[in-house]
Amino acid sequence: MKLAAKTLILSALMMSNMAFAQVIIGDKQFPDAGKTYAPGEGGFGQYQTKSLMGTKKVVLTFDDGPDTVQTPRLLAILKKYNVKATFFTLAEKYNDKTIPLIKQVIAEGHIVASHHLDHEDNNGKTEELYKEQLKTAISGLAKIMEETGTPNTEMYYRFPYGAYGSSKLNYNHMNDIKEISEELYGDNCINFTFWDIDSLDWLKPMDNGDVISNIMANLVGGTAYNMVKSKWSGKSKKEKYEIKHPMGGGVILMHDIHSRTVDLMETLLRNFKEKGIQVVPLNEVQEYSYKGKECRLL
Repeated sequence: MKLAAKTLILSALMMSNMAFAQVIIGDKQFPDAGKTYAPGEGGFGQYQTKSLMGTKKVVLTFDDGPDTVQTPRLLAILKKYNVKATFFTLAEKYNDKTIPLIKQVIAEGHIVASHHLDHEDNNGKTEELYKEQLKTAISGLAKIMEETGTPNTEMYYRFPYGAYGSSKLNYNHMNDIKEISEELYGDNCINFTFWDIDSLDWLKPMDNGDVISNIMANLVGGTAYNMVKSKWSGKSKKEKYEIKHPMGGGVILMHDIHSRTVDLMETLLRNFKEKGIQVVPLNEVQEYSYKGKECRLL
């Protein structure tokens, strides 16, 4: 996963300081149907899944797949522990080999979601390109879902890097999400899904134990790790910090394209069981529940 070092450091500092204060925009992560977002105006941020805070309930989400090697390995582990997850997939990876894998994800009771068409920063794209790619990604995934007859019709969407709404753009992605959703569904159906806990499983200096510690520390307190750039040498190094006021629940960000992530999963799930932490499906969480809304392609 690519991410500017500055963005990473700021994100980690927010995590370590437990900066939960955010602008409250309703209890759902849909763009406001009656609002026109101005360029640079934010929609949603991290730490917004307030209904999970302190509950010892988590949602497992995996980005950047499907991967023909690692995703099947992960599915086998999730099945062994009877755990359901959400997979944010890249539409540019849809092909004859991966579409059956996506259908397997659905058949085994997991949720498939959109991580856009590619993994480029959408803050660097023109509005025309962004809308074209968003429509391709959402419609492509929705068609696969409908082919399976899945009862889950929710369309969850996550921006690569969580990047959207730059003040340098002359448009706002939230308005485009509403426009494409209306075109495809005739309704406000695309639910923007951020995360509360970044496991940092995508950073090479993090080993299995570090990733597990990052997750558990945010849930029950303890030692976590981050990459911090030295102001003297300019080089990044791994540093540990203590979380004394843990979230106690939330949406966890991981990636099913890394062998390390799959390798540590059984240990993580055993830790959850020991600490009484329950994994719940995304669509059962208050902020992400569609409550019976039907979102079918027109």
